[in-house]
Order: sequence, then structure tokens, then C-alpha cells
Amino acid sequence: MPSVADLIDPAFRLFTVAELTARYLSLTLLVIGLIGYFTARTNSRRAVRYRGMITGSAAALVAIIGLSAFYDLVAFVMGGSGFLPPGWPYGSAGSAGLLPIAQAASGMLSYIGLACFSLGAALWAAGTPRGRTWTRGYHGITWGLAMIGVSMGGLLFTVIAGVFGI
Repeated sequence: MPSVADLIDPAFRLFTVAELTARYLSLTLLVIGLIGYFTARTNSRRAVRYRGMITGSAAALVAIIGLSAFYDLVAFVMGGSGFLPPGWPYGSAGSAGLLPIAQAASGMLSYIGLACFSLGAALWAAGTPRGRTWTRGYHGITWGLAMIGVSMGGLLFTVIAGVFGI
């Protein structure tokens, strides 16, 4: 059976590509929105469209950076107390039972969830309300947050399994 790290590495690479793509897409949309807003002049419909693009891309950037920081903070707080198994969250000691499977699934879900959330936030920023891009972005954010929540549950399972020796 492959190790936990072998299963998590592809998901981490996917997350890295998705996060960088979403950050640059959000930054690009922010610049385009700023330029478009200040060149709209008397066309109020165009100004509203670009103002929405500015607001959406700024919110996407804050969400992408904030969620990654929050996720890292939770992992640090939970892993810094000495209460958890060594090498937690992805590689704690013990190879029996469900522990390696739970660690691998949790790691893959966290990175794929962060990737879905990041790209969803960028797509949400690019779309018009209730448009196809906006809707897909909204679904990406929802699925990403669901995957991250399940991943946190998996991390808690590894803690309980490590404490009770499952």
C-alpha cells in the first residue's frame, strides 16, 4: 500500500496550481475592474458592472488568503500542543487499522477543497449575478467548504485514533 504522503502529494500539487491560478485571476480582474470603472465615464451600466468586478475580486482575494491562513492556523494550534500523535496531521505513527486511510483521505480532501474554494471564488468574482460563471463559482465555493469541513472531521478522527490506539 502506498504511503500517506504518496497519496497526498498529487492533491497538494493540484491545490498549488489552483490557488496560484485563482490569485492571479482575481488580481487581473481587480485591475481590469479598476481600469474599467475609471474609464466608464457616463455609462452607468458599465460602471456598475466594473464596480461589481472590483468588489468580487477583492472579496475573492480576501477569501483565498484568509481561508488558507485560517486553515494553517487551525492546523498549527491543534498540532502545537504536544497532545497529538507525532507527525500529525499527515504521517502520524501507526500503520494499523483505518488511521493511514483516514489521514490520506483527509489530506486529499483538504487540498482539493481549498482548490475548489479558490477557483470558485475567482469565478464568482468574474461573473455577473446569476450568470453561468457566477453560478459555477458559487458551487465551487460551496463544494470546497464542504470538502474542507469533511477534512477537518478526518483530522479529528486521526487525533482520536492516535489517542485511543485504533
